[in-house]
Amino acid sequence: MSIAATAAVVATGAVIAPAQAAPAALVAAPFAAPSPSGKPTESELRKRLNALNTEAEKLTEQFNKSRVELGKAQRALREATRTAAALEAQAAPAREQLGRLAANNYMTGGPDMMFTTNGTTEGLSDSAYLAQNQASVVNALQARIDQANQARRDAETKNTAATQAADRAQKAKAAAKAKVDEVTKQLDKLTTTRTKDPTSGYTAVIKGSDLPARMTRKALGKLGSPYVWAAAGPNSFDCSGLVVWAYAQVGKSGLPHYTGDLFQLGSKVDKGSLRAGDLVYFGGSLHHMGIYVGGGRYVHAPQTGDVVKISKLSERSDYAGANRIS
Repeated sequence: MSIAATAAVVATGAVIAPAQAAPAALVAAPFAAPSPSGKPTESELRKRLNALNTEAEKLTEQFNKSRVELGKAQRALREATRTAAALEAQAAPAREQLGRLAANNYMTGGPDMMFTTNGTTEGLSDSAYLAQNQASVVNALQARIDQANQARRDAETKNTAATQAADRAQKAKAAAKAKVDEVTKQLDKLTTTRTKDPTSGYTAVIKGSDLPARMTRKALGKLGSPYVWAAAGPNSFDCSGLVVWAYAQVGKSGLPHYTGDLFQLGSKVDKGSLRAGDLVYFGGSLHHMGIYVGGGRYVHAPQTGDVVKISKLSERSDYAGANRIS
């Protein structure tokens, strides 16, 4: 690869324009007018959270761009370093040969003149002629080596700038996430509900107000309702009927009243990543299901003669999987 090409790669691969650098601080998201109590309402927190999420998305994309630019700068630096090293390797044999010729001339008292008075090689001894050629080769290579080394130094400078930009973007992204997490915690506190099952004695704590959380609250409102085969509310339920009814109450109607079809919807969730509102399934044929409520528990309509209640996942050995419909 030529020095000019190397320099071009360096120049195009590592430029970090000042306007592209991530801002050092997160832009403050506007609050709505405070509530009379002085504490933000759910509506106010949602407006702030939306604004923070928008800003966080921008900073995340700036971070992603900085990583791409850093990768280009690193590749350009590696290429420039390889080119400089290759040229050094090419020059080494010529330097050694020139050194040997110079030493031989010194030891034998040979001519020191590399050129004749008329500037031609006519009349030069074989050794002097060879030395002149070797010197020309070394000088030409040295010029290329100097160019390559300069390209490498430029690449190092741009790589350092790209690294610093990536670090700034990483810190800005982390600060944005921290602000989002803080407002989310405040919002969760406002929307946390605790429900105790009079039948089993277990308690469910549901946080947030996304669709799965709201659906779960609806299902928990039917604790104690009787199980009836193929029933989907409003006063009696079978296992999938409870899920279909609860989702319909929060605006998501028309879900299939069948565990097998419900399992095909949404996204699959690992058992270790379950959160309230996820749907859990049991049996090789998915013959039973419920709604996870956190703490290793789920609400479900168990079987004939029983009622909607909260149970522990650990009480069953046929856990088959989970999904999240939002």
